[in-house]
Amino acid sequence: MIEFIVKMALYFLLWTLYSYTMHVIAHIPHKRNVLHKIHLAHHRYDYGDSKWPPWHDFFFWFGGWKESLDVWITFTLPILVLIWFDPVYGICLFGFHYIYEIFLSRNVLDHNPRLTGAYTNVIPVGQFHLKHHKFYKCNYSFFISIWDYLFRTNDSHVFKARRTRKTERERAAAEEGVH
Repeated sequence: MIEFIVKMALYFLLWTLYSYTMHVIAHIPHKRNVLHKIHLAHHRYDYGDSKWPPWHDFFFWFGGWKESLDVWITFTLPILVLIWFDPVYGICLFGFHYIYEIFLSRNVLDHNPRLTGAYTNVIPVGQFHLKHHKFYKCNYSFFISIWDYLFRTNDSHVFKARRTRKTERERAAAEEGVH
């Protein structure tokens, strides 16, 4: 039982690292970055107010081909690969992914502005994820925010770095004016 839990946790961490990495790549604006073009649809998507998913979500169709492809590449594809190599763990992760993606990711957790507080810094939902939608260059993690803290892409670090760079530019400009 312990072996199952440890192996499941490791697969979960690898999966979240993969989704984090793909999300970061999807935010690199470049004319040849297909992921960026696909992911933009997610940031334009209107989730509305309903807590219930539309019928097409149950079939992993998320409103359009770009929105769907974004989810398939970022989350579903690595799980399908895992199912091929280690079916028990892959199916468990797929079950979690399916339930989360269909019933929780929309307005219930990920895009729910009423979810605030310190726990959103650990579980990247509500205000944590919505800061990503507002500022784009921070808070890329899904399910656990460890990767944002490890790679320093969480909003508090990114904003602090921006303030530091701005202060340094202002100081350099002031020094140039003095000389």
